[in-house]
Amino acid sequence: MCAKKVRKHTIWSLASRAFALLTAEEQASVLRYHFVKDAKMALASALLKRHAITSSCSASWSSAQFTRNLHTKPVFRLPDGEEPLIFNVSHQAGLVSLFAVRKPPRHVSVGVDIVCPSERRDRDHALIVKDGWLKYVDMHDSVFSPGESTRLKRLPFGELDRKLSYFYALWCIREAYVKMTGEALLAEWLTELDLRYFAPPGEQAPEGRGLAIWFKRCKVDDVDVQMDWYLDDYMICTAVKGNQDGALDFRKDWILLNIEEVLDAAEKANTR
Repeated sequence: MCAKKVRKHTIWSLASRAFALLTAEEQASVLRYHFVKDAKMALASALLKRHAITSSCSASWSSAQFTRNLHTKPVFRLPDGEEPLIFNVSHQAGLVSLFAVRKPPRHVSVGVDIVCPSERRDRDHALIVKDGWLKYVDMHDSVFSPGESTRLKRLPFGELDRKLSYFYALWCIREAYVKMTGEALLAEWLTELDLRYFAPPGEQAPEGRGLAIWFKRCKVDDVDVQMDWYLDDYMICTAVKGNQDGALDFRKDWILLNIEEVLDAAEKANTR
């Protein structure tokens, strides 16, 4: 398989209309990717963040520029420091998702993650055939809690794809949670986050219990997690912290946009 490397003239010719809507800094961020497919995802991510800001905050395209906080998480702030929109973005296998809350209550934070099982299943099958399921799980012991690893190893069924679906579900929930906190997957506390009774979307955990989140041996009760299948081939997980008394209704259907819709809206917002 041959993957295209990114060159400025290549990405420009592939998406000149979209690329022209970005600032020089955003263009440089897209061009730093080694392969065109990754650059396209970065380009779509930048456009979607801007689109969310302009459509939710009545901002012009030029003023809808996000920055990064101390943890490098993208944020949009007005000149007075107010955050009228909080959001998080994830992308994989050609799909970019953005999860946002407009006019959020104080202390609310959000995270989102996508996993595409079909994109990585063949590679994971090959690793498991070569080394076995137990060693495959052990490969990830630096990011999973001991309890999570033990549970994966002891899943009470033998079908490999079903085991992998539990692995992918755990990975997706963990990433959404970590991104909600604003820290990277290299956070020192990763193994102290313990997700219990996780299961793929629509499946009951073997223990007959729902997801429970523990952190540093204490149960976490102020984080809402929602995970669903999307387009039959993606798991998307959202995590929301600080949704006191369920004031935020975030269990809504995803809105699917194509790139042309985003570009049309961007060019319209650019005239404000």
